[in-house]
Amino acid sequence: MSAAKQYEAETGINIEISTLSYNSLHEKVFSELAMNRGYYDVIAVDTPWIPKIINHLEPLSSYMMNSQTNGTLQVQDFVSKLFLDTSVYNLVDSSQAPPQLDVISIEKILDKGYEIFSLPIQSNALTISYRKDLFEDAANQALFKAQYGEELKIPETLDDYLRVAQFFTRDIDQDGEIDLYGTSLMAKKHESIFLDFKTFLSVHQVDLFDDQLNPVFQDNPNASQALITYGSWINDYKVTPPDVFNYSWDEVSIAFGYGIVAMGMNYHAMRLQDGIEGGEVGYFMFPGTYQDGELIHRPHFGSWGLAVNKYSSHKEEAFDLVNYLTSSDVQKSYLKYKHHVTRTSAYHAAELLDNDSLKEYYRVLEKSLRVGVGRPRITNYDQVSEVMQNAVLTYLTGKKDAQIVLDEAAEEIAALLKQAGY
Repeated sequence: MSAAKQYEAETGINIEISTLSYNSLHEKVFSELAMNRGYYDVIAVDTPWIPKIINHLEPLSSYMMNSQTNGTLQVQDFVSKLFLDTSVYNLVDSSQAPPQLDVISIEKILDKGYEIFSLPIQSNALTISYRKDLFEDAANQALFKAQYGEELKIPETLDDYLRVAQFFTRDIDQDGEIDLYGTSLMAKKHESIFLDFKTFLSVHQVDLFDDQLNPVFQDNPNASQALITYGSWINDYKVTPPDVFNYSWDEVSIAFGYGIVAMGMNYHAMRLQDGIEGGEVGYFMFPGTYQDGELIHRPHFGSWGLAVNKYSSHKEEAFDLVNYLTSSDVQKSYLKYKHHVTRTSAYHAAELLDNDSLKEYYRVLEKSLRVGVGRPRITNYDQVSEVMQNAVLTYLTGKKDAQIVLDEAAEEIAALLKQAGY
């Protein structure tokens, strides 16, 4: 809002902003574009929406190359992997993964048959918030060393993470009830459980689909092991709160905030409520896998972009606003609102913040964005998510074996993709 007002002051152009909830925005965007209406010039777009509405969005490369000429765009300043996942789509087949470029080049994007349909404005990646005070407590460190023969430190792999989660799952006040759990998960029937499991798949070196959109997790031992691992934290090791089946990203924040868990996964920097004695929060990347001696991280990530409505009567002005709102200087100004910025220069600027905890979060977020794994680029993403949510919950509630539920989900998803024309 403040950036838009500043733009008004600088240009004299009046800007009207509609603020809607996620579901309302989704409905509004899709209905407006379905009617080929140009009422909204600029649209905030979540990445899963783009394959469905790509033909209603204005290609931006020509506008960007004009901006590049006068130096206002600085396209190479965007976090490269984030920019490619958010904004770059194949003109013939929007399901294709973006080209792999270490440095963003509009010319190379176009040469490979792709186009740019938005500029990234908001980034998200699955990161871990943790109780730094508990990790740094001398008594905890000594007890962990005595139990496991190693130092208590930030876990690097899922096995490390589970061991630390087991250590912190305990009855603190000795009343016979567990009152601190090692970690949270998001096991509610919700998009969050799919993205949770998708990250566990990635850690086990399994993608959802191959280049032809065939489900990779079908008849795949690594995929079933990913699901078994995910479920074991809840059902076998019991390192999550007992009401974890009610948790999506909102409930995880509440549980972490009240000090119920020592570590928590989410898409933003979680905070502790006032009054938690000694409470201090730190952040680290979602655990990875060692490959040839190198630790590889593959957390889920995604982003929002600002797109120009193809039916707008003010496309040039709309792009100028998009360019302004995603520019380096304006993104730096977003830091005071704890906004998830999308430019490298804004992450560098975050190092100058007074809040050490927030600085740490921005470091972890930027690293996660550079290695993250995005959503599949399909028009019926919501249907696929629904199938995967049901599959994971079927396994977690003990109704079927892991590989059986994954194989059945793969068959159902393959049929859905065929119906959608893939």
